Amino acid sequence: MLQIRPIVQSRDLVNINIDAISKEDMILFSPSALGNGIINSISDIVYVKSNAFDPAKTFEIATELEAINHQFIKEDKNYILIGPGRWGSSDSWLGIPVKWPQISAAKIIIEAGQDNYKIDPSQGTHFFQNLTSFRVGYVTVNAYMDEGFIDSDYLDSIPAVQETAMVRHIRFANPIQTIINGQKRTAVILKEGVKVKK
Repeated sequence: MLQIRPIVQSRDLVNINIDAISKEDMILFSPSALGNGIINSISDIVYVKSNAFDPAKTFEIATELEAINHQFIKEDKNYILIGPGRWGSSDSWLGIPVKWPQISAAKIIIEAGQDNYKIDPSQGTHFFQNLTSFRVGYVTVNAYMDEGFIDSDYLDSIPAVQETAMVRHIRFANPIQTIINGQKRTAVILKEGVKVKK
């Protein structure tokens, strides 16, 4: 089985007790994450709007994401990507059928299950080589199974840098912190202004 390299340069496993962090301070929590590290340099989140998601329009979503990703490449910046189903699935009814170059600037990729769209997670199988080579974290959240959560209301409250019918790009004034505990395979993304020291 392929192993995901650390997201950060340090080879030490991150062993922060995520359970001790208040839920109110979290944008996201996941009990199923691949990778290891603490990222303090990302200010942008790009997400597929759950209330507007249509499985029949996943190719359109992929095209919209490609355009946004291209802007990040030009700016030499990274972002966190959140969306339903399996990223990179060849079956467009099971997720967003993106190719790696369409989301290559994403540093954290999140598969988010929905009440009305319950797809078994891929856990990064479509992009394993890329995740390994580029030290990208892969996170799964299935709130309908009580396997993590995303504070969608918080995300929606942040003004959009750009927005389409199905995709929203937000930017925080200050970088937000992502922690992936490689030992426990858990992950958390903290709200702006919240930091946890190693």
